[in-house]
Amino acid sequence: MRLRRFALTALAAVGLCAVSAPTSAVAQDRPTGSPTGTATVVNTQSRAQLDAYWTPERIRKAKVMPASTVSTVTPSSPSAAEATGNPVHIPATRPSGSSGVQAQASVWGTVGRLLFTIPGKGDYICSGNVVTSNNGSVLATARHCGFGEGGTNYRFAPNYSSGNAPYGWWGWRSAGWVTGGGQENDSAFLVLDTPGGRRVQDVVGSTGLGFNWSSNYAHIIGLPADKDYAVWCEGQGYAGPDGQRLMNNCIGLTGGASGGAWIENYQSDGSAIQTGAYSGSYGSAAATSAYGNSAYDVWNGAQNS
Repeated sequence: MRLRRFALTALAAVGLCAVSAPTSAVAQDRPTGSPTGTATVVNTQSRAQLDAYWTPERIRKAKVMPASTVSTVTPSSPSAAEATGNPVHIPATRPSGSSGVQAQASVWGTVGRLLFTIPGKGDYICSGNVVTSNNGSVLATARHCGFGEGGTNYRFAPNYSSGNAPYGWWGWRSAGWVTGGGQENDSAFLVLDTPGGRRVQDVVGSTGLGFNWSSNYAHIIGLPADKDYAVWCEGQGYAGPDGQRLMNNCIGLTGGASGGAWIENYQSDGSAIQTGAYSGSYGSAAATSAYGNSAYDVWNGAQNS
């Protein structure tokens, strides 16, 4: 396990990703298998209303969204998680106009802080990560970050660290999520707005996606509230009894890290493939969703909206 503070200079571009990525994703055939349910919602607020809502005081007072927890005993002999269905790989992209030795976007620049409101309960924080999409505007996060509870006022800052949002804040246009099940389906995708015509993927690049992947060695990256910057842990991933993905000895991803990225194939330039979203804990292990057919359906709808 390793816990690490976000630093722009920490991930030197000393290698190239093995897969060459296009500038945008191409819609692909949906993996085989029967999906669980999905749901969507469309934002009706203007960007001006959203910006006016999120005053510095509201941001400062936003509460930690409680993580999903399951109290049980973690298996003592973990084995690699096995997926079902056709594996699908959506490559990462680099920011528009970037050049040089960096092969793709660094996940340390695409992950960031997500703000939102649950009516009648208050304002909350989670984490999210920019993932590759046709429209250049899709954010991956966790379903329990307000989705299905009337969540609204979604606002995201990539590369956020200790109150600093170097690339500004993006509002939202719509959202979709997987319904049914527990931690294994704790997946949601937001479609962000385009302030000043800027697409978030063009500005910071994107993390690639993997659907129906088996989980081997992985990293989890999120922004816990008690640190307010991105940290990670890493280790061998394995299958939980309910289909979620688990990692032992992952310390430090406390409240606020929900919705962070479970990534595989991490490269020295910071590029990676996201195959799930951080959900919380299962006993003493860290738990995430596992992107399968239903998550693909939600992402594909979001990327083409």
